[in-house]
Amino acid sequence: MDYLRYYLNCLLPLAAIAGFLLGDQWVWLGIGTLPLLLVADTLSPQDYTPRNIKNGALADVVIYVQTLLVLATFVAFAWRAHVGFDPAMGSLEPWIASAAVLIWIGLIANVGAAHELMHRHNPLAAFIGKLGFGIIGAPNRDISHTVSHHLYFDTARDYDTGQRGESVYRFVPRCIWGNTVDEIEFERRRLAAQGHGLWHWRSRILWSGPILLALLGVMYWAGGVPAVLVQLAAMIGGRILGEALNYLQHFGLLRVPGRAIEDRHTWNHLSAITRILGFEITNHVEHHQDPDRPYYALKPRPNGPQMRNILLWGIAAFFPPIWNRAIQPRLKDWDLNHASAEERALAREANRRAGWPDWLGETTGSSPAATAH
Repeated sequence: MDYLRYYLNCLLPLAAIAGFLLGDQWVWLGIGTLPLLLVADTLSPQDYTPRNIKNGALADVVIYVQTLLVLATFVAFAWRAHVGFDPAMGSLEPWIASAAVLIWIGLIANVGAAHELMHRHNPLAAFIGKLGFGIIGAPNRDISHTVSHHLYFDTARDYDTGQRGESVYRFVPRCIWGNTVDEIEFERRRLAAQGHGLWHWRSRILWSGPILLALLGVMYWAGGVPAVLVQLAAMIGGRILGEALNYLQHFGLLRVPGRAIEDRHTWNHLSAITRILGFEITNHVEHHQDPDRPYYALKPRPNGPQMRNILLWGIAAFFPPIWNRAIQPRLKDWDLNHASAEERALAREANRRAGWPDWLGETTGSSPAATAH
């Protein structure tokens, strides 16, 4: 069962592919999985059970299948754009439906598997992972994620860490811009160490351009300008919403660089559905402690900070008053009961800058328990 449960992910792109193949109003089928998944995740119990998987090669099959099905969803859209939509849908509805489906599938069905491949040390996996992130407009995410984020997470230097008082609307452009600058700079340094310039043929930055142009070129051939606009919407919308989900992963948490990574240093999302959907990336802290550990070997950490439902939290992030009311009590608990003495000092300053209550100044004599929850 532990091998098979991850194949539930395949239902999302399969529904979208079926919708494009059937045509008519069925093109909405892929986005119809959104409310179903919201309800399923809300009702899903917390799952703290480690996976009993011994055959890594067999467990990896589903990652490649999932990523290829996501790519096939975009091919199915291109085919539907080429043969045409039902005229009864009007001139705009099929394109709007298609954009919504591709954003949803390119994000929710894609990122967990593409992230897993990004961390694998073989060229095929890395290339497929790059394609997975390329379709949501982030073909160089492997650079900033593996080089920058894993080194600097929970610090002000990390563009993937949301700061206290920072709305998702401020975070997303800062994250995209900062990571793009990092990607160019890290790749320039890597190539310079080999005696090459940034635009050498081995540059990962250079190769990201043809990947994006090829995607847009296929769409133009298939469906002309409208199909290109849908693909651009999938890239832009997928990137923005992807970074919005990224906003949740470390929001407000603090870490002193160089200190050991403890359970308290990431938010975890451990519902049974979320664990499957994210290919266990929601077992977040162990991934940071050992980025090369495969998804099925990551163990849940119930003592770390928890967010119950990642999809609902992601929606709440777009409503800052709701977000602040929900997140502040959890960060107060983190400051008082999880943080180290050094982190409490950082937290008090972060709360001051954010204009939040000074709950650390209101309490004295508390002894933080580094891993208590």
